Parts: sequence; C-alpha cells; structure tokens
Amino acid sequence: MAIGAEAVLAALVAVLYGLQSESHGGEGGLGWLFGTVFALVLLAVVATIAGPAGSAMAVLPLVLLGRAVARRTGRRDNWQLTLATVAVVAVALALLIGSCVLLAGFDGPGDLLVYPVLALGLIVGLAPATLCARAAGNPGKPGARWRVLGSVALGGLGLLAATLAVGVAAYGSGVLKIYEPPRLTEADMVGTWTDGDGGSLRFEADGTVTAKDVDQYEATGERSGASDCTGKWQLTGNDGVGRPYELGIADCEGLSFGWDIGGTEERPTVFTWIGERDSGERYVLARQR
Repeated sequence: MAIGAEAVLAALVAVLYGLQSESHGGEGGLGWLFGTVFALVLLAVVATIAGPAGSAMAVLPLVLLGRAVARRTGRRDNWQLTLATVAVVAVALALLIGSCVLLAGFDGPGDLLVYPVLALGLIVGLAPATLCARAAGNPGKPGARWRVLGSVALGGLGLLAATLAVGVAAYGSGVLKIYEPPRLTEADMVGTWTDGDGGSLRFEADGTVTAKDVDQYEATGERSGASDCTGKWQLTGNDGVGRPYELGIADCEGLSFGWDIGGTEERPTVFTWIGERDSGERYVLARQR
C-alpha cells in the first residue's frame, strides 16, 4: 500500500509542477479540474489494488534480503540494516539501468548524472515502502500489520492534503504561475522566426509574411514537403481556453491554418501541430531578432 500512496503522491506533484510548463492541450476550467481529480482517484484505486503485487515483487525481497544479511553477518535485524540494504540494491540497479540507457544512445551534457539520479530515485521510492513492510511483518509485535496499514493510509492522506495545500498556496500567492501563452502585439510579431533547421517565417509590419523552407505535414503527421511563398498574416483575439490570440496566414499554400502562439514572453514561438493535436508533436519556430 505504501508504494501505491507514493505513486499517487508523485502523480499529484507532477500535476502541480506541470501547471507551470508550456502546454496547449486545453488545460484550465472545471472540466480539466474534474478530469484531473478523477484521474488521481482512479490512480489511487489502481495503486491500492496493484500495491500487493508491487510489494511482492520489489519490497518483500528487500526485507528478506536485509534479514538474510543480518543472519550471515551476525548483526541484529534492525531498520538501519534494512535501509542500508535498500541503498546498496538501489545503487546496483542504478548502475545497471544507467549503463543500459547510455549504451542505448542517451547523450547530453549531464549524461553521467543518470547514475546518481536513478540511485536517489530508487532509494526515495523503495525505502519508505520497504521499512513499512518490515514493520508490518515484525513477528515480535502482534497486530503490527494493521497498525502499519492504518498509519500508511492516514499518513498518505495527510501528505496528499498537505501537498495539495502547498501547491494551491504557491499558485495562489504567485510564487508559481500557471502557464499562459505570451500576449503579443502585432509589433511583437515583426521579425524572423526560425525552426533552427533552415526554415523561417519573416513577418513584416505591413502585414506580409515570407516563408522559406517551412515544413508541411499531412494529417497523419508525415512531412509532405516545404513551403516557399509570400502571403498575408494577421493576429486576432481569441476567447478559447489558453489561446488569447490566433495567428492567421493567408495566400500561402499549406500554411493558411493551424498556427498558434507559444513559448514565453521572453522567448515566444509560433507553432503548428504535427498530425492530430492529441499527438503532442509540434512544428515550432522561435523569434530571432
């Protein structure tokens, strides 16, 4: 059950953190709020049902391994030894998984950080559940299982409530801000916007736009070619959720619809969806001045 509580708590943190990240999927409003709450409740139910399986596969072996180490070394079986066992196993798994990730082609400026990040994540994820399972299976304390179960349930609900309260307070006070697309004026649009791969849109103050090697995509998401054309552009107000403006491009074949404003006030972008909107894939051009 502890693993299930951790999963729900992690999901809630991810939702709260994600509110400040750029998104264009219709977030906001009561519909989205109720959908998110329903998803969290559903996750809680699934996690409660799947919790025993997770314990049997991941947590109980760690408890048994800790006890086996205690017997082999002549030490007393205590929570410190169990925690040390979790740490050693987590580090070993991090080395194995991290090496596989790097061999698979992961490349980045902090690629070696994969190992400590994985190790820390595994320790944080496994340690509480393992310690709870050890306490619940203590043969010297009758009824420990039910006491631990009650403590996990109450503690989990308390942590969820506290996390939600902190998140609401952070957004309500302005410490964190829910993402909104930048509110640009027509003057802000003037300039060259590039995709970083040779494609560009040049917006002029007189309302003309010039496209050079701008990618075009089919409804299936397949790239169908590139546009080189001149047309007209217009920025108009829009009352849609999360879309304060609409960018229209006319008289330019293949680019006449589907454009949105994204990014931030400091680094705005224009983009169009690749394939269906639900795919989450976008063709993005950033302003270059």
